[in-house]
Amino acid sequence: MSSTMKAESIHHSDGPQKKLNRFNTLIIAFATFGSITYGYCASIIGTTLGQPSFLSYFRLDTAPNAAALSGAMNGLFQAGGLLGVLAAGVVADKYGRCKAIFYATLITIIGAALQTGSVHIAMFLVARFITGLGVGGLVMLVPLWQSEVAPPHSRGLLVGLHGVSILIGYNLSTWIGYGFFFVSAGGAQWRIPLAIQMVPAIILACGILSIPESPRWLVENGQLAKAEAVLVRIHQDVSDVDNTFATLEFRQIESQLAFEKTLPSSWKSIFTVPQYRKRAWMGMLTLFAGQFTGTLVINNYGPTLYGSLGYAPADRLLLTAGWITEGLFANVLNAILLDRVGRKWLMTVGLAGCVVALVGECIMLALFEGTSNKAGQSAAVFFLYLHLAFYGSCLDASTYVFASEIWPTHLRAKGFAISVSGLFLGSLILLVAAPTGFANIGWKFYLVMVVVTFINIFVFAIFFPETKGLPLEEIAARFGDEVTVHFSSDLEQNFNSEPSGVAVRDAPEIVGEKAQTHIKT
Repeated sequence: MSSTMKAESIHHSDGPQKKLNRFNTLIIAFATFGSITYGYCASIIGTTLGQPSFLSYFRLDTAPNAAALSGAMNGLFQAGGLLGVLAAGVVADKYGRCKAIFYATLITIIGAALQTGSVHIAMFLVARFITGLGVGGLVMLVPLWQSEVAPPHSRGLLVGLHGVSILIGYNLSTWIGYGFFFVSAGGAQWRIPLAIQMVPAIILACGILSIPESPRWLVENGQLAKAEAVLVRIHQDVSDVDNTFATLEFRQIESQLAFEKTLPSSWKSIFTVPQYRKRAWMGMLTLFAGQFTGTLVINNYGPTLYGSLGYAPADRLLLTAGWITEGLFANVLNAILLDRVGRKWLMTVGLAGCVVALVGECIMLALFEGTSNKAGQSAAVFFLYLHLAFYGSCLDASTYVFASEIWPTHLRAKGFAISVSGLFLGSLILLVAAPTGFANIGWKFYLVMVVVTFINIFVFAIFFPETKGLPLEEIAARFGDEVTVHFSSDLEQNFNSEPSGVAVRDAPEIVGEKAQTHIKT
């Protein structure tokens, strides 16, 4: 590498690293088998509850507590997810991101196998909890790892693949469930779709330990040579033959983590240090707000909702499948928009759109539910689809990207675990309450989601920062933290201060000295 390479030629915004590295893209895409697993496992219960043989096998078609049992199936899954995501934060810090994903995958496979072979409702409920425990880890760990290997200029797109892949899982489960509705072989109608939960999980388990570990975790754990080699591999570009981008990113990570090791890093510090506490409530609210728009209520209880509008059993599953398919295309758009529009305002628009759709749904149900007015019932279906159009294109992928990138590396696993716990907390509240709520107050249950989401619009617009295009280390400045190296300022100043230019590999000494002046007690 040239010893006189100038910093101004390798800015994030102007440098050669605008292209997507093929290897980096492929490994990020492979990790989304975890996202597909979560989407499939979370969604399959929707069509399962619409399968006549499942309902009759567990006597849910005649049991007086059927609504409570349906709520428990969703509630235990979400409760398992909540515990799983918090446990994953600890495991990811201790053993690495990839090993943590592997362990979560094994738990998911066990839970899915138990669901498939369930012979009693109690066994099925326990299996749902175990599956939730596994996928709770996956839904947090996959975007955590992705955010730490994706380059700044396309982090929104690449981490956004997590949201897109969740919808792939949703689509697979819904269409498979719809197809098996027409299978008359008793238990096969619901056992085979449940068994398919294991397929993407097994694929992920077979390969996750073969892809590179997060370079940020490697630096944090003293494996510097390995971390730099990973960065060179994932940022390799024919127009950057000296690997300047990778080297400087390594120096920035090394310097920032050296500084962060002087800072508090306990679970307690997340709630006592103002900058961390701000991230905690923002991250948790981001995922909570997304779920409290009611998207999982519509998904998991779709057949029931369409049934209340007078649709036949097969049509209910078909409408649910169509709704999910729309979500896939919306999530692709979301991933594309993230690096163009940004995170903050995209999410704010999504929340506003969901409020409009929910209000429209309430009006249509208040006027036409239980009537023979086909136009009014069709309009009610339209507003459910409109809801997903806004949620999928503005919120779904955005929430994971924003909540994963706002945390400093030394706290990212713990912090993002707290953020994703908001997803399961919001889902747990709504999914457990939904069957009883719809049974007792009907469409008025949607008003809970309307009020909460309306308030969140203003919280997002007023308080949330924009993080688009920034390296993970530089996002810290948006929360009042010190940043030891800025590609666009500090390095340029340091490099240009030397008459002949400072060697890239001499940068650690410069920024190391600079870091000491930033440390606050």
